Amino acid sequence: MKINGIIAFAIFALCIACAEIPEIKNIDLKKWKEDKDACNEYRIEVVENLLSQKEKLKGLSQNEMINILGTADKHQLYERSQKFFIYYLEPNENCSQYTEGYIKALYIRFNSLDQAVDFNIQKVQ
Repeated sequence: MKINGIIAFAIFALCIACAEIPEIKNIDLKKWKEDKDACNEYRIEVVENLLSQKEKLKGLSQNEMINILGTADKHQLYERSQKFFIYYLEPNENCSQYTEGYIKALYIRFNSLDQAVDFNIQKVQ
């Protein structure tokens, strides 16, 4: 009985590992990843397109999200083992064209099971 459980878990883990990464249309993901801190201002141009496809991204793990969008500009821990990935959409203080004040950022919330569950744009300082 114990071996059957191990085999079932191994098959489940293999299926998860082989899950297909969704295709995000009309966005150059290479340019998105290269737009670190939004200094090139590409992200702000395409974020609405990305949000229109968020259903494809819901349920992905942090590693899968990194494979698609690259490393987040900032990470934020939240209550109950939740986490946010923050991608700047407008130039921040690391960019030459930065102007002081609030800038827009894409927040992706991951639940305690490491699944992307929420996508929204917020202003940060």
